[in-house]
Amino acid sequence: MVMGTTNIHEDVFREIVRLVLEEVEGIYSYEPKSPLAPLLGDKSVKPVITIKWPGPDEESQEQIALEIKAAVLYGAAIPQMVAKIRREASERIKKFTGYDVLAVDVYITKLIRFEKERSMEEDDPQTPSDNQNEEIC
Repeated sequence: MVMGTTNIHEDVFREIVRLVLEEVEGIYSYEPKSPLAPLLGDKSVKPVITIKWPGPDEESQEQIALEIKAAVLYGAAIPQMVAKIRREASERIKKFTGYDVLAVDVYITKLIRFEKERSMEEDDPQTPSDNQNEEIC
């Protein structure tokens, strides 16, 4: 058997977690298409994934910890969503890289509500609630 070392770049771990996050319902991610978007005030909203390595004095080097900062959609069941992220991220990293995941810290940084739908309802003069108000008056 040929021996050698294998080093897995942290971008590999980030990509595994990013793929997990894409599958979790309720995680919000937005990347503007136009290169001028930041100048026009259109900001991207993407999960931030940080890989934490054990210190050099620790015994096992095949361990990592994850820190995930993400925005969620209003109405999402956050405890269930976070449990799924923790479970799936640690299982897949173990499966694909052989590394153990010591911790998955999840920070919900923003709650996204879509005001567009609400403003469309307010602009529609024929909603049932408006008709009821007219009859009562």
